[in-house]
Amino acid sequence: MILQKVIFSKHLEGGEDVLFAVHKHWVKILGSTLEIAFFGFLIPWGLYVIGLNTELFFWVAVVWSAMAYLRFLYVLIDWYTDVWLVTGMSIIVIEWKGFFTNQSTRIGYEDIEGVAYEINGFFATVLGYGDLMLKVMSGSNYEIKSAIKPRKAELAIMRFQDEYVNNRESMDSSNLKTLLSEMVARHMREKNR
Repeated sequence: MILQKVIFSKHLEGGEDVLFAVHKHWVKILGSTLEIAFFGFLIPWGLYVIGLNTELFFWVAVVWSAMAYLRFLYVLIDWYTDVWLVTGMSIIVIEWKGFFTNQSTRIGYEDIEGVAYEINGFFATVLGYGDLMLKVMSGSNYEIKSAIKPRKAELAIMRFQDEYVNNRESMDSSNLKTLLSEMVARHMREKNR
């Protein structure tokens, strides 16, 4: 939660809290992580151990591994910051496109037509990931591919939307009652004059 507040605070309004976050499943970065581990750590240090153990090659392996580590951090940050933040006020769709470029879209609960998910394939079924789609009244749809536990995310979004709409209707009803009572009181005062 603290990490979410630090990373995503610039996307939140004052007093707004993240109730639920929808990330891509870790299996989507597994290939990149294994590739980085193999080419960035295993090969250079394996070559160093089996015979290329000169001081020059040691420093080449250190620099190569440091660059591989930075590449891994980039992949990890990209995975973590492509997210849907479900808050008490809306859903914030964030797409990270690099260190200096990210895109954020706020979708109000009143604009949401529906949420759907699709789980395709053996590994997706076993590991519990799938595509999550958000249908908006404006006609645009948002999708997060390979979302973690899409059924749980769909239910959470629908529950928070229902709570928001019920609270909003209650507030609107209360405001309407207040407005009507003020109008009747004013009318009665004017009539009694």
